[in-house]
Amino acid sequence: MTKILVDSCVFINALKEDSDHRDQCLAFLEALSDSGRAMTMPAHGWFEVWCNIKRIENIDQQFKGVSINEQWKFPIELIHIDANFISKYGNVQIPYTKAGDHIYIVVAYINHYPLVTTDKGMAKIAKEIGVSVYSPADFMHSEHIA
Repeated sequence: MTKILVDSCVFINALKEDSDHRDQCLAFLEALSDSGRAMTMPAHGWFEVWCNIKRIENIDQQFKGVSINEQWKFPIELIHIDANFISKYGNVQIPYTKAGDHIYIVVAYINHYPLVTTDKGMAKIAKEIGVSVYSPADFMHSEHIA
């Protein structure tokens, strides 16, 4: 079964009570957790999620212990950005985008992973090169989550 590449914004939107995407992101993460499908993410993305948790908790003081299926544990395989990563993905030619988005797009492209994101800019470029891109809501209604 193919892994699912999940953009950090999906987790961040699930955490933010004022996010327009919160409900679909929470529902997606719950459904994915229940499905047993493996998700993956570049390690810098999980660091971004962690930094947002700390901001919500310490600065916004709004973190209420959001949980997915009553826990905050996910079977995420982190993709570490090291020499092997750079060798495998560093010279792949794709349209220009900011570095954080580029990493997600090139990983999805090379590995044929479906990409789940709410980032319209990332989605546009990924679709241009043939990556299967879904919003969290669209992914739940696809054949990928049984």
